[in-house]
Amino acid sequence: LLIFLGCESQKADRQLESRSIDQLYSIQLPSNLNEGYDMHDYASLQFYDKNEDFYVLGMEDAKDNLGENNRRRLKLDGYYKIVENTVFGQIDSVSLVGSHKFETLGTQKGKAGDYFALSFYNDVMYELYYRVAVYESDSHFFQLVIWMPYENYCEKMSTIDKITYSFQAL
Repeated sequence: LLIFLGCESQKADRQLESRSIDQLYSIQLPSNLNEGYDMHDYASLQFYDKNEDFYVLGMEDAKDNLGENNRRRLKLDGYYKIVENTVFGQIDSVSLVGSHKFETLGTQKGKAGDYFALSFYNDVMYELYYRVAVYESDSHFFQLVIWMPYENYCEKMSTIDKITYSFQAL
């Protein structure tokens, strides 16, 4: 919550639209986002607005595909750690600002974290904000990653929260 104290003014939220993804889950996304196809090889949800530098990815892992040991032992916190390590594996510097567990409106168990990251690409430093969220249903783990330039996160925080908490496994 401390990171949000510096966010004094926020733009009005865009209208949100419900999106159903592969009959596995639904989520509310801003109406201005375009569907993408080349942001990640395995992401079932890929939406972006390049003009606003706002990106959303979603993926799912069927528990049956995780192997017998992981299917029995892997819980929300463990899956979150796997996703966190994957997302930030190529980032130069990452700071976790805060995380929390929650239940969505669809009573899905979830965990989310907010991160500030520095990444260098072609000798240019990028300051980024990330929201990483994972969800668990009886049959799947789901992951949601939202990112944008650091300077834009305050005006989008309300939208980021609405997206995160709107997730519902189908």
